[in-house]
Amino acid sequence: MENRVEGGYITVLLDSSLYSKDAIFKCLYWFGDKFHTEISVVDSKYKITLKPLEDNSTTDLDLYLAKLERDLIDFNLRDIVTKETKNIRDLLIAKAFSSGEFDEQVPGEVSDPVGFDASNIKTEVSNGLEK
Repeated sequence: MENRVEGGYITVLLDSSLYSKDAIFKCLYWFGDKFHTEISVVDSKYKITLKPLEDNSTTDLDLYLAKLERDLIDFNLRDIVTKETKNIRDLLIAKAFSSGEFDEQVPGEVSDPVGFDASNIKTEVSNGLEK
């Protein structure tokens, strides 16, 4: 595996065709309170190095590596969903801030939103059974 803890640092290599730069930076922001981050591109891969801000021997870097790997997948998935739903989000925002010029009259009444007029249906009661 290319991801490792070595010499008091965490090193992660990510394929640039799988992970977006935006997702990587959003993810690494949350590690900024504990680590100094270095990012570079090596052979079409992002190389991320996390160095602890404090020289603390109790810091379990293996746990942080596992958390980083999970968080990178999480933020990359969020980035994918954001890109896939951009058009829907834009339409919702445009509708929310429109002045009503695109509003259509909805068929039916408030009590009958689907336009089903029940007044035309006649029921007969015979022998206690409805028809």
